[in-house]
Amino acid sequence: MKRDWRSPEAAEYRKLYNTRIWRKLRDRTLLRDGYRCQRKGCGVMLTRGRSHPRSAVVHHVDAHKGNRELFYDINNLQAVCWQCHSTVIQSEEFYGYSKEVGNDGWPVDLRHRFHKSSGGV
Repeated sequence: MKRDWRSPEAAEYRKLYNTRIWRKLRDRTLLRDGYRCQRKGCGVMLTRGRSHPRSAVVHHVDAHKGNRELFYDINNLQAVCWQCHSTVIQSEEFYGYSKEVGNDGWPVDLRHRFHKSSGGV
């Protein structure tokens, strides 16, 4: 049996993804975004399925944490590819900042720990 690492609260709001309202909203989001990854610098054409790096994921920009109003707000949704969602986006959510580095070699996100520990550039 597969063990779920999520909290009971998270497991409960995961059920929202199985609703007809969500499926319709997901489709509307993909259409609005032209089936392209909205992540800055990516823009790949999205595909169906779950295992391809370009598989379509509809991402909540601000985590909803079970807040139904935020969950169903189309303005809080964006189409992204599975690759971006599973790497960059989830990393940002975990750490609380982007690890993106600018052309000058310094972190671009002012929330990056470098800026907090050294006072920045």
